[in-house]
Amino acid sequence: MSKIEEIDTRVKAYLYDIGYQRWSRVHAMVNRTWTMTSHIVESLDAVTKDARELSIVELLEYMRTLLERWTNDKLLKANGTFTYLGFKFNKELEDNRTLSQELKVRASTSYIYTVLDGVRCYIVCLENKRCSCEQFQLDELPCPHALAALRHRDESYEKYCSPYYTRESLLHTYEIPIDPLPDERKWNMPQHIVEEVVNSPTKKRQLGKPQK
Repeated sequence: MSKIEEIDTRVKAYLYDIGYQRWSRVHAMVNRTWTMTSHIVESLDAVTKDARELSIVELLEYMRTLLERWTNDKLLKANGTFTYLGFKFNKELEDNRTLSQELKVRASTSYIYTVLDGVRCYIVCLENKRCSCEQFQLDELPCPHALAALRHRDESYEKYCSPYYTRESLLHTYEIPIDPLPDERKWNMPQHIVEEVVNSPTKKRQLGKPQK
């Protein structure tokens, strides 16, 4: 916030005025894991940018083959993973484990720990899967402080990860195939569909410069 204030003092006042609920995923009243940072819509927009020039049927076929390829790639990656978590989440966990090596842990109870990271201290509650850094509960994956507490407790990490991150869940996610589409010449089209004429929309164009 101090860095924002150095740029423009009005921004700080504006942020406080609109309320914390409009700031970021940290204030989410429900656990959203990484959904607020994945930018899936932006990713699809970038991938389909050129395809939007196609006709409707060709555009739909492009999207179908895109999903077909993605599903197959994800399934192959999940099949080729031999860790408890999927590849992406296991890498995140390993990065957190590396960061946890230098942390010092002090037990308060059997499930509450104070984790010292240099001059900073963080409180980890393993029973509620929470850390005062908030990364643990937001990502649903043990943060470096939680991993340090688990190491001090001599306990494994498995039950502290979201079940959706496991290799088993990923295999279930991508086990449903995207069915191939037969050649258009073999489509069984009802006659009333073939004869139907679809006209351009009659709605007036809205004011302002069109995006394209």
